[in-house]
Amino acid sequence: MTQRVTLSGSEIADSKEIPMMPIAPTLNGVDMIRLRDTILTAPCFGGTAGDYPWDRWEKSAVQAGLDADLANLGRSVFREAFQHDWSDEQKVECGWLDGGQTMIFQALAFPEETAARWRYLYSADNFGDEPFADAVTTDPIELATALKQKGIPTSVIL
Repeated sequence: MTQRVTLSGSEIADSKEIPMMPIAPTLNGVDMIRLRDTILTAPCFGGTAGDYPWDRWEKSAVQAGLDADLANLGRSVFREAFQHDWSDEQKVECGWLDGGQTMIFQALAFPEETAARWRYLYSADNFGDEPFADAVTTDPIELATALKQKGIPTSVIL
């Protein structure tokens, strides 16, 4: 629990309710703070081909610095999580809570592990035979540390 100060005093709040500064506010011109709004405002039904949320995510991911093949794989799990009604936990893992911000950070910080996880998720949904791959960390310090080691500036003081 975290202490939250409000206009009417202070109260205890679940730490998940406290907004955080993103690990990196911008990446190659992609506004990571507003990424959720950019991605999740695209219609899922009756939209325009090439402008669904997963399409917007892929374009943002490539602009942010992801390899095109990895971004396409991320697009696939982003889409499948919605279209095949994956569990809520898997939808969160695949961008449906934060617009894919964490997915981009994971893919930049840990590209091999992220690719293995996304291949596994996609394969498991389609009765494929990819080996199990653990979920990639979502810990902000671990992500920020790995990003800094790759020369990507972050807003996290380490």
